[in-house]
Amino acid sequence: MKITIIAFLFIVAFVGIVDLLGFWVWRREYANKQSKIAKWFAIIFLGLAPALEILLYLFFTTQIRTASSPEFYVWFMRANIVFALIYAPKVFFLLYYFIFLLIGRLAVTFKNKKYSKEQTTIRYPKVSRKKFLSQVGIIVATAPFISLIFGMLKGRFNFFTKHQKLTYPNLPSAFEGFKIIHISDIHLGSFASNFHKLEGIVDIINSEHADVIFFTGDLVNNFYEETLGWDKVFKSLKSKYGKFSILGNHDYGDYTGWKTPQLKYDNFRGIVDAHKKFGFRLLRDQSVAIGIDGQEIALTGVENWGQPPFPQYGDLKKAMVGTENHPFKILLSHDPDHWDAEVTDKTSYDLTLAGHTHGMQMGIDWKGFKWSPAKYKFKRWDGLYQHKNQYLYVNRGLGFLGMPARIGMPPEITVLQLAKGTLGAS
Repeated sequence: MKITIIAFLFIVAFVGIVDLLGFWVWRREYANKQSKIAKWFAIIFLGLAPALEILLYLFFTTQIRTASSPEFYVWFMRANIVFALIYAPKVFFLLYYFIFLLIGRLAVTFKNKKYSKEQTTIRYPKVSRKKFLSQVGIIVATAPFISLIFGMLKGRFNFFTKHQKLTYPNLPSAFEGFKIIHISDIHLGSFASNFHKLEGIVDIINSEHADVIFFTGDLVNNFYEETLGWDKVFKSLKSKYGKFSILGNHDYGDYTGWKTPQLKYDNFRGIVDAHKKFGFRLLRDQSVAIGIDGQEIALTGVENWGQPPFPQYGDLKKAMVGTENHPFKILLSHDPDHWDAEVTDKTSYDLTLAGHTHGMQMGIDWKGFKWSPAKYKFKRWDGLYQHKNQYLYVNRGLGFLGMPARIGMPPEITVLQLAKGTLGAS
């Protein structure tokens, strides 16, 4: 509850600052104008502000009463998209305006150190400063709006397959070419009852003819009811040597206030049982062996372990019991922060698979350049990482949470193929 209150106060402060700056720009540039641009500017920057403040307050008070239902997360995402569609254009326009203003002042300063207020106006051939500012500003403000719409309608369902080959000198020969499908962070409640949205991944995954399928947590947003009806989708996933899963931070029911501990426990048991109904073997701080032609590799699944405020339920020492004599080991751990904290240099796991970050559901991945706000929260947030002879792969996830959109970070199905040879990745 304390975190919720802080988040709400932060949002209100953010809204207030943005709208005050918007009001200042309107007074400076458009207050005395009767043009359509001036009127629309006033409506967008000023007219919607009080209404949104009221909606935020109502949303905050309603959350306290209704957070104990799966529908809350759907309304939460809808509220977020409305907020983003209103305020992303505002923020981008203000950034553009103040950069434009700064450049203008610097240009005049260099031209004449003793400039008057009138000299701060930048002259463009046949185009006044205000008209140029308005026209370009509209383009700048519209770009994030269009991106959000695309990410909401197309981006969050634009599933893509990422192939990665890893070679290890200690891989048993029977596992040459061993193919792993890695998926993560489905967040079923975000899809509501739109089963068809995920049915397409079944054909994509089954076409790869995987040896195993690994799911690295966050099956739901918070409630076991989110899993109802989805067994018909996930039972259709096929693999030669089984389907294995772990729990993520959202699978424990920690993000709501339960009237009694029993209700929370019953919810948790429902989520655990759903893994079995879906055909997954859920690993909870335990290890199993996968065997081919008399040779084995170890597979360990650990409970969620993350840096605060995320829970640290996992007990890796307990989970890895029985793996000592296996030449090759794979670890499933939902939060990639666990890899640096307890895996590298402390264990002999050759490959760790994680999810959790979603790539923050927005970013850029283009011709080798990769960026997302997630990098400022997580040291390892997307793709393959190496530390000496250990690898970590972080999957972006199939689902979405908070914002029903993905912009530049489409939902991912990872196909990992193991081979015997000199340590390397391709």
